[in-house]
Amino acid sequence: MDADTILIHQVHPVKIALDVSASIVSNILLWQHRLGAALLARYVPPVLGSLLVIRFADLDQLRRTKRAQYVLDHMTPTTSAIRLAGDVVMAVGSWRRRPDWIVTGALIVAAGWSHGVVFKGVNRPPAGPNRGGSIDLAVLTR
Repeated sequence: MDADTILIHQVHPVKIALDVSASIVSNILLWQHRLGAALLARYVPPVLGSLLVIRFADLDQLRRTKRAQYVLDHMTPTTSAIRLAGDVVMAVGSWRRRPDWIVTGALIVAAGWSHGVVFKGVNRPPAGPNRGGSIDLAVLTR
């Protein structure tokens, strides 16, 4: 499995539905201070969804879509960190029963997904000959 597959699977409808649903359910459980159930709800469905989508979905067909091209071009480690930070803000906001934090966290997540909209024409540089994150040793030794 290469880095492109990891990126592409994130835009599969099943994966998106599981991620959003897990976040909503977990935030409700955090609001109720049910930490164990909230953590299970927040992390188990997305991980299972990733495993199932990567194993069974037609990612080659998905690879040819605009959604896949978008994540390949714009989903960097920084944008992923922004999305994660927004998720943490939502979770803490839910625990503290602060709707303004939940909304702020959701906006941060949206900002992480919006790199290509905000920075048009700025794409993620290829990591290697196959964009898979490998380093070409010949380039390093020149």
